[in-house]
Amino acid sequence: MRAYPLEARRHNAGRANVPLTAEQLREFVARGFVTLKSSLPESYHRVIFERFDELSEGIGHFGNNLLPLIPELNEFFEDPVVKGALTSVVGERYSMHPHRALHKNPPGSDEQGFHKDSYWGYVRRVRNHRPWWVMIMYFPQDTQLAKGPTAVMDGSQHLNQRPEDFCDEVPIAGPAGSFVLIHYDIWHRKMKNHTDARRYMFKFEFVRLQPPGRVDAAIRWRKPRRAPDPDLSPVWRSTWNWLAGQGAPAANGRSSVHDLNAEDESVGINAGYQLGLHNETRALLDALDSNPATHENKRRYSDNGQIWREDAVVRNAAHGLVQAGDPTVPGLVDVLRAGTPRGRKHAAFALGEIGAADAGGALIDALADEDVHVRIAAAEALGIVEPTPATRDGLLTALADPASEVRFDAALSLARAAVCGPTELMAATVAPLEEALFDTNRYVSAYAAETLERIGTREAFEALMPFLRTARWCPHTDNRRPF
Repeated sequence: MRAYPLEARRHNAGRANVPLTAEQLREFVARGFVTLKSSLPESYHRVIFERFDELSEGIGHFGNNLLPLIPELNEFFEDPVVKGALTSVVGERYSMHPHRALHKNPPGSDEQGFHKDSYWGYVRRVRNHRPWWVMIMYFPQDTQLAKGPTAVMDGSQHLNQRPEDFCDEVPIAGPAGSFVLIHYDIWHRKMKNHTDARRYMFKFEFVRLQPPGRVDAAIRWRKPRRAPDPDLSPVWRSTWNWLAGQGAPAANGRSSVHDLNAEDESVGINAGYQLGLHNETRALLDALDSNPATHENKRRYSDNGQIWREDAVVRNAAHGLVQAGDPTVPGLVDVLRAGTPRGRKHAAFALGEIGAADAGGALIDALADEDVHVRIAAAEALGIVEPTPATRDGLLTALADPASEVRFDAALSLARAAVCGPTELMAATVAPLEEALFDTNRYVSAYAAETLERIGTREAFEALMPFLRTARWCPHTDNRRPF
């Protein structure tokens, strides 16, 4: 019987989180990643490597069962350096997403092409510029360049077009215990392993559950010392202010609405922000609803940039309207109710990012939209506006949507409501969430369970515990030791 690494638990116990420094946070905002080193001893990382090296020969792909299979791995996420980095970016009350993956890079394996990860196997969700969703990639062994680390494209997290001509490749190489915190949407790839050694990387996702609160002693934005190309200063400055709970920054620079469709996507992104900060609302609303084409629904496990131009103008306009804020809400509601499919989708996204509580009724109505893209965006938006009985009931209805992506976003939004709203508001969700525990989609089930835990009442735990008791995984059981 293997021993649990209790020294790692003792190491973590009682230690204060180590937040990112201001410069590290600036690097994350601009570059889309920050590389750090766990404070756990080398012996811990060796244990994790050996556990998975042994199991990978007999089990293969672990899927989402990484943590129950090797519960020792959870000590890494209790490391005060890891927790401090996460809380700096996604807040104190973040959620570990139920999707996890072990990435193996055996000797001589081929390198990947650069890609963005998809959400649930599709690219139907609007990608956030603000860090609502991040990933950690953890390397339990020394990972030199020759061993084929993961590489990221510096500053590429907001680009939808292929970044090779615009960004520099950065390999994430380092000693055992190194990890990289990345914006979910950064372009990345596996590099070629030129050695005879096996290389492992553990990928975990984390989701912000509530908007940032105001920071009393907020530090003003400035570019990090290692600022990437292309220069997306309007985005970086706006994200920095948002993380500090401050309003939109002052307008800086001028752009034309024609720039929204620039061949260089960074020009279009900057144009959207600059138009929004200059309150060019009418021009942005017209651009938001300018593409009448219907959505595609092809399943894509990663985004290789082939369709980036299809939504470029609409997407850039939506981000600009977020910068303009509350005055845009009536126009966004109009587009959500009567616009093109792409306009409706991005209007729902923008209303959520603005936090437009007055748009709750329109977002609830959008949960019945014929276009699944719109329903996905509306379900997510309802999780980041102030929860009410009406938005709660709309999300409960969305738990029965035929599309699993809509049901997932509804379950995640209910978890956010459980964090942001009063306990009394969530009492009526317990019975529907208990049913959702048995949803055919694993992520709907997982977030139904997390929401019940976040509600935390006796009734919620009585619904949750029988499900968890049945779902329990024994980490000591395998083919060699079945009893």
